[in-house]
Order: sequence, then structure tokens, then C-alpha cells
Amino acid sequence: MNVLAYPMLFILVIAAILSLILSLVSKILVDQDRMKEIQKEMKAHNKKLMAATKAQDKDALAKLDKDKPRIMSMQSEMMKMQMPMFGAMLPFFVVFWALRSVSDSMEWGEFVSLPAILQGGWWGSEWTWLGWYILCSLSFSSLFRRILGVK
Repeated sequence: MNVLAYPMLFILVIAAILSLILSLVSKILVDQDRMKEIQKEMKAHNKKLMAATKAQDKDALAKLDKDKPRIMSMQSEMMKMQMPMFGAMLPFFVVFWALRSVSDSMEWGEFVSLPAILQGGWWGSEWTWLGWYILCSLSFSSLFRRILGVK
């Protein structure tokens, strides 16, 4: 069986493999507990900031403004934790280049026909391999991140 003859299945498998790899790399390289802690604190801070802004409470805004350097430091720490993920994504560009080459040589073109209920929007009724990859990748990434406990 030639898997390249079934482009939807082939792209689905590639998306699943790459999503699993990226989720595992994230699980290994990012301190998940610290990431959750930072996100929780930032969410609480933003909630207080929105409430104070909405109520035009100048005292609360001044108090929150004093906390701004700590929040900025946490944002910076979170970005530093996510930096290795950008490096881990570089090999994916090679995979995308290879998929484009295969797509061109196999003349896949637009091969994913969407269900009738999804047709007619700005996205059209058929997708290329990249659109199908993105749809599959988002689904698998969400699944694997939930299974692995990755934030």
C-alpha cells in the first residue's frame, strides 16, 4: 500500500507524529508546575486590573502599578521557558518543505472536501494539504497536551 496515494491519511499521520514530538519536548523542557503558577498569578493580576479599571479605582490601580515589575519579571521568565520550544520547531520546517515537494510531485492540490455545513465561508469548500495539516495538528496537539499534562 502506497500511503502517498492517500494524502489525507498521510497528512493525518504526519500531524499526529509531529504533534506528539512537540508535546513531549514541551513536557521535558518546560517546568510545567512553574508555568501553571505564573499563569495563575498573571490571570489573577489581570482580573484585578480589569476590575479596577472598570471601577476607575485609582487606589487599586496604583497598588497594581507597584506590582508591575514583578508581573513583567514573571512574563519574562515564562518567555524564557518557552524559548527552547522555538528551537525545537526548526526541524518542522524541513518536514513542511518535504511535504510541499511531495504534494507538488503527487499533484495533490486541493484534496480535502469539507462537509456541506462548513462550506461557503471565507475558507472555501476545499483545503490544501497545509490546511488539513493545521486542522489535524491543532486537534492532536490539544489531545496530547491534555494527556501529558502540558500547559
